[in-house]
This record gives sequence, structure tokens and C-alpha cells, in this order.
Amino acid sequence: MTDLQKTILQKSSGENRLDPDQQRLYMGTFRERMLLTLSFTEATSKDLQEHFPAICQYLKDKYPPLFLKISPNLSDSIQISLMKEAQAAGITTTIVDEKIANSPYALLFHTNHAVNLENISLDHTFPNLLKEAPTKNAEKKGFWQKLFGG
Repeated sequence: MTDLQKTILQKSSGENRLDPDQQRLYMGTFRERMLLTLSFTEATSKDLQEHFPAICQYLKDKYPPLFLKISPNLSDSIQISLMKEAQAAGITTTIVDEKIANSPYALLFHTNHAVNLENISLDHTFPNLLKEAPTKNAEKKGFWQKLFGG
């Protein structure tokens, strides 16, 4: 088969990406380039909103060049807020809207070369960032506990 025929067959069969499933999962890039992934719960937490500029600066200093991909499934106000803060830190930011992409991540920080980090979760990279608020039942002590110090 000639190169022209091979090219025509590849183009007619659909996608011509290397590992398209992995690229769909990581919003168009590869796992080996990932620095930090954030779930939707993490991305919408108030702790993350407060510490987002510091996260951006830390990652930008440690892994240049830095890119941020934002899921279109986040609310518009959060998308715009995060995009403004990332761009203020000098990070190239994209809101990814692939029709067939079904990523479980809200935010992805990545670079343009392989770094092969073993653990790219927020809990591992910034372990003290998201603090669990104590439950109200744990905070409240009954009258007798207060009285006898129990």
C-alpha cells in the first residue's frame, strides 16, 4: 500500500490522535505531562479559591512553562474567576469544550513536556490546603462535659 492510500484510510477512519482515550480523559493532553488534577468538589471549595494564586505561582516557578485547562462543566463565574487569576500569574489558560470529552476533572495543570509525576492529586501535592471543617457535633460539648472537663 502506498503512503497516499494509507493516509487516506487513516483520515477516513476518524481520529488521528495518539492515545485518544487518554487525551479525552486529560482534556487533550497526556498523563505524563500532568502536574496537578482537581476534582469538581476541590475546584469549587472556598479553600481552593483562597489559595489558587499561591498554587499557580508555586507550579509556575517549579514547572515552566505551565498551562491550565478548565472544564466547561464548572459554573461560568468560577471559570472566569480562575481564568483571570491564572492569566494574572502568567499561565496560559484554556476552557476545553470537546464534544466527546468526558473528563472527571475540573482543572488540570500541565506542562508541554513529560514530567511523569507519580501522584498528581491535590491532596498529595498540597496536603494541608483543604482543611476539613470540624462537624458541629464534635465542637459542641454538653453541659456535663463542660462541667467535668470530659
